[in-house]
Amino acid sequence: MIARKTCDYMPQNENADAVPRFAVARMPIGSSMELKALRKDMSPLEESFTKRQIDIKILDSFKKKDEEWRTALAKLEAYRKEKNRISLEIVKNKGDEKLLDEAKAIEKSKAELEEAEKRISEERDNLLLNLPNLVNPLQPVDEAKTLAFVGVPKVDAKRVAEFKEQYQGVNYVEAKNTKKQYDIIKEYALVDEEKGADLAGARFYYKLNELTVLDLALSLHAIKILRKQGFTTITPPYLVKKYVEAMATTLDAFEEAIYKIEGEDLYLIPTAEHPIAAFNHGTTFAEKDLPLRYGGFSASFRKEAGAHGKDTKGIYRNHHFNKVEQYIICTPEQVEDGVNLVVQNQTQLIRSMDIPCRAILMPTWDMDKKAVFHIDVEGWFPGQNRYGELGSHASVGSWQAARLNMKYVPSGKEDSQYVHTIYGTMVPVERTLACMLENNLDDDGIIHIPKVLADLSGIDEIKPLPKNR
Repeated sequence: MIARKTCDYMPQNENADAVPRFAVARMPIGSSMELKALRKDMSPLEESFTKRQIDIKILDSFKKKDEEWRTALAKLEAYRKEKNRISLEIVKNKGDEKLLDEAKAIEKSKAELEEAEKRISEERDNLLLNLPNLVNPLQPVDEAKTLAFVGVPKVDAKRVAEFKEQYQGVNYVEAKNTKKQYDIIKEYALVDEEKGADLAGARFYYKLNELTVLDLALSLHAIKILRKQGFTTITPPYLVKKYVEAMATTLDAFEEAIYKIEGEDLYLIPTAEHPIAAFNHGTTFAEKDLPLRYGGFSASFRKEAGAHGKDTKGIYRNHHFNKVEQYIICTPEQVEDGVNLVVQNQTQLIRSMDIPCRAILMPTWDMDKKAVFHIDVEGWFPGQNRYGELGSHASVGSWQAARLNMKYVPSGKEDSQYVHTIYGTMVPVERTLACMLENNLDDDGIIHIPKVLADLSGIDEIKPLPKNR
């Protein structure tokens, strides 16, 4: 697990159940990823490319292709006008062979131009679909910024000096017995990685014994929290058409993350966020009906081609996992409340697992490409002496809504505008259980199950296996 370097430490909230409220700056009026807005002023997107450290050549290619399309469209319109003029002349001069031959030639050229215009338009739109979103001015450029530490981490007595250097000023308690999650799951017979790898490949595994029950209990715990807050719970299809993925995320995600079903226009979902985003495609809402809040449970499938061997031991990063996701459709004015809500929901759940955590503002170069404002929540892994990602939370602006044609009509107005959307992890089940196991291991080797999970699962503790087993 790779620790993120952060700056600007905030005060520690040792006994809090969630992070304190934070600000989300409103984007400048007119900021948009819509094609019409980009043609008018490309400078905000150019600034986003610079902050994200993305090669500007991609944007240059988009500009050239859009200019090529407009030129092709102008030629096509000219031929259409000429075709209409010739058609009127033919009506006036019936039987004129010269006019008929001219009309045939124009029709042939028009058909060729229509085909070219369609091809160029698709090429331009594919480039547009892969452009990153604009960046909120509060997002740090160089290093992640810690918004808050919540809870007191348990630190191995042998690694206190290392902890103090990495997390200056953060209070801690010493522990004698810390273990890494990938050692715990083997020693306590909670997972069989070897048989999983043998039958399905690397980073697949069999869950065993208590872990199978705790998996279900943690998912239910997350759903219960969201239902109490009025979220609509939803289990989406695990297979969706390419259109859904192309509208919900950037096209380059297909290469690094998404599994395709050979011979069919179907893809295994990498997160419930994508099919939930498409659930209301083509819908225009009344402002009074917003925000809409969804809590989605699903299995998730990711190739993780870009992981390059990072955090691949145990159950932290795998190809198949369960997750509960939060998704909000709202007005621009409701974004700050929405982002705070999804972050606080997850940190509340993490703290109920007796896991210390922190919330960080992601640096612009490490943001999700579709995110305008991006926060990660990290849990403390005492066996690895560092914080590790447990969730990502972001406002997306109108980036998804414009692709999925989701709008709303502001109160007292007639014209509609695009909604804004927010996504936020509620719980990555296996990853959170991995963190819970490390944090709840006592000096005698007993894993104490947090009360809320114990009540749901009937499991109070997990004891070490007998030595002779």
